[in-house]
Amino acid sequence: MPWLIAGYVSIWLVWMPLHSRAKHEGKRALSTVWKVIPTLMAAGVALYSCLTGLADTAAWLMCAGICLGAVADAVLEYRFKLGGFLFFSAHCLYIAAFLRLCPPGRATVIVLLVAIGLAFLFLGRYGARIMGAALRVGGSMYALTLCALLAVALPAPFIQGGLRETLGAVGAGLFVLSDALLCRNSVVHRMARAREAENGTVDLRAERRRAVVERLTLGCYYTAQATLALSVVAYAV
Repeated sequence: MPWLIAGYVSIWLVWMPLHSRAKHEGKRALSTVWKVIPTLMAAGVALYSCLTGLADTAAWLMCAGICLGAVADAVLEYRFKLGGFLFFSAHCLYIAAFLRLCPPGRATVIVLLVAIGLAFLFLGRYGARIMGAALRVGGSMYALTLCALLAVALPAPFIQGGLRETLGAVGAGLFVLSDALLCRNSVVHRMARAREAENGTVDLRAERRRAVVERLTLGCYYTAQATLALSVVAYAV
């Protein structure tokens, strides 16, 4: 357990600052390396637990999703559409894992309908401003996948109970939250840039706020991956 805590703390104190600095300096390759290390750590934890402990199909599916997410992290920096497809595939693996943990029922349908409604409201407000026509179909499919992930994950702790299901639900919720924050931050950032260009000024305080929000969003994503990895550990041990 101490090494798991140390690894998580290193994400905030070591890898995220290194990623932010390299990105600010325009070192794309180095920034990508620092960005991927935390997801590789989560993937390593999940894979080690599956190989050395007691792992069922759900654990292996979750592990495969985390590993694929680590690959998607790197690919996304260079090929956005391919990276998005890999993340989509990783979410499908998560969904398959949760379906093995908890068969769908009435609660699944209710959460799915609520999530879809909120997703379309969210995309109606922010999606058109960051996605061109060519990306809207893919973006909508990705959003539906996130809705499905919530639908199969959130009811699990209440129906099945257990630490594994609870960690998985928290990880899925944080995943969706990080993607929503990323979408919103992109819109807010573009609008602020447009105002600054129009006024011929740069708001340094706004820049610092944006940097903080970006780090919190990335930290939310890393925490989601780490929590999903812990859900594998919770069963394997």
